Amino acid sequence: MSRSRYVGSLAVWVLLLAYASLYPLLPLRAPSVESIYEAVSLPRYLMRSDVVFNIVAYVPFGTLACLLLRQGESNARAIVTAIGAGAVFSTLMEIAQLFIPGRVSSLLDVICNTLGTTLGALVFADPVYSMATRPLGELRERDLIPGAWGDAGLVLLGLWLLAQLNPALPFFGAGNIGEHGPHEVLLVQWVAVGMGICGFGLFVSVLLRRGGALRVTLALLSLALWLKFLASSFMLQPNFSAEWVSAGRLSGIVGGVAALAFLRRLATLARIYLALVLILAGALLSKIFGAYSALEEVLRLFRWPHGQLASFATLTGFLHELWPAAAVVFLVALFFHARRTFAHG
Repeated sequence: MSRSRYVGSLAVWVLLLAYASLYPLLPLRAPSVESIYEAVSLPRYLMRSDVVFNIVAYVPFGTLACLLLRQGESNARAIVTAIGAGAVFSTLMEIAQLFIPGRVSSLLDVICNTLGTTLGALVFADPVYSMATRPLGELRERDLIPGAWGDAGLVLLGLWLLAQLNPALPFFGAGNIGEHGPHEVLLVQWVAVGMGICGFGLFVSVLLRRGGALRVTLALLSLALWLKFLASSFMLQPNFSAEWVSAGRLSGIVGGVAALAFLRRLATLARIYLALVLILAGALLSKIFGAYSALEEVLRLFRWPHGQLASFATLTGFLHELWPAAAVVFLVALFFHARRTFAHG
């Protein structure tokens, strides 16, 4: 396995971290003496949610950096280098925050980010490596399509799950939570949900070397729904906690899964083609009939009054909107790759 195989995955996570760290990006300011002093001093008060957020956000960085660096090097050296890279990158992000109004640089953030990087890198140290990491790697190589195609598909699935952490976003829809409008409009939205669910399941099926697409899709959908429920219970105002999961949307989910049960047995090229058509069509319908609100109105739905809320809401919203387009681009490229493979095979 070449080192370049994992560059793309790490680059995606670095861009996500940079966005979350530097939002709203503009306008810039000259840092004051007070902000520099606060940046190099430990804060008097700790917010546990901020500490947890900063640790968890850098765990994937540590894992992906170590996965990239260990190609041709020992695990120990790759772990140390990955931890150093995480500390340097976090320091650069905190320095850049000095120039952005509304962002607060902190030495504690660097410490938490480095700890998260360390936790992520240590999955390649025994006993974790022997007991979990290596078996998971073998499972990936055995059950998913090989090489960069499988890696790109996994990255897209990871980004999709990340977007589900925002409970103000509808499940397989566009805009913000809410079920408002004429019955005909709601019906179209529910049909779009069904198309998105079926297209998502077919997307999963083309990543698998063997069967099991229905089971894996149901597992991912269940995980995403539980993430929505958990996030809504902690983040949203009580009167909005379950508005995104209506009876109509659940009907769309059931219909999409039922269609997937029949279509998953088609040939690979047919499943790729149907996946991109259904994902695109569902996304377009949702986009046309979705209800969008200004960021300030969306943030009022939350009861999570922390500094990362705006960057979290905008980042997950961007991923939510971008995912169908990225999945379609991936499927189009995979379609031509698979057709060439079959033609020469």
